[in-house]
Amino acid sequence: MKILVVGAGGFIGSHLCRALAEAGHEAVRAGLRPVTDWERPEAWRPLLAGVQGVVYAAGCLRDQAGGVADLLDLLHHRAPVALAEACEAAGQTADVKRLVHVSALCGGVSAYARSKHAGEIALAGRACIVRPSLVVGVGGVSSRMLDRLARLPWLPLPAEVARCRVQPIRVEDLAAGIVAALASPQPPSSWTAVGPDAATVAEWIARRRAALGRGPARHIELPQALTRASARLGDLVALGPWCSTALELLAHDSAEPHAPSPLSRPLRNAMDGAWV
Repeated sequence: MKILVVGAGGFIGSHLCRALAEAGHEAVRAGLRPVTDWERPEAWRPLLAGVQGVVYAAGCLRDQAGGVADLLDLLHHRAPVALAEACEAAGQTADVKRLVHVSALCGGVSAYARSKHAGEIALAGRACIVRPSLVVGVGGVSSRMLDRLARLPWLPLPAEVARCRVQPIRVEDLAAGIVAALASPQPPSSWTAVGPDAATVAEWIARRRAALGRGPARHIELPQALTRASARLGDLVALGPWCSTALELLAHDSAEPHAPSPLSRPLRNAMDGAWV
């Protein structure tokens, strides 16, 4: 199959392109610019020629990045809806049979969470909606951040972050599951993409420390005022993933028990493989 991948240059998208090639499919990297054109269905239509499936894996954590106002709603809601409309129109005259939309398993009231939920509601019944928890693997910002924390002699964490339960999925399994959904004669309407094991963020860091051959770290609970000040600083200076949105997301669990996978094999534990 020929698959259009939106967000092919990102962490999930790059692994997905590799998984598609390994499965004998052709990944076409979407090159639509500028990003403000993404909410126009007619802008997507030329990219759908000869395409049998589409994966929308574009996303962003911060609003107004790159000078685009309301960027999160554009990327997570309006753009994938416009793409779905273009696919539905192309499906009447072309070969587009599958649309997979990569969202996120998240809670809270941040602009990020609201935009993700709005996209899921608008695409219900029109696409296979994939909702991953924390995604770990080589090239991942989250796994790189957890790895760095695991190497510290002491562990400074906000209380809400330390208690947050996540259910990480290997990026290789996430990519393979998306490929399986694309190839399935009856793809699932949604997939809550979580790994086999849920634990708190503090516990995952402890497991990573053990994998690195390090003993337990001393846990230091950061004061709430310092936590919020550091998150606001991250809003202004984007040197990593830490910002007010990240704090809001990590104040809510990202775990889902008994979530079936499109894969015929068991999902691997998050610790089975490289993180950086």
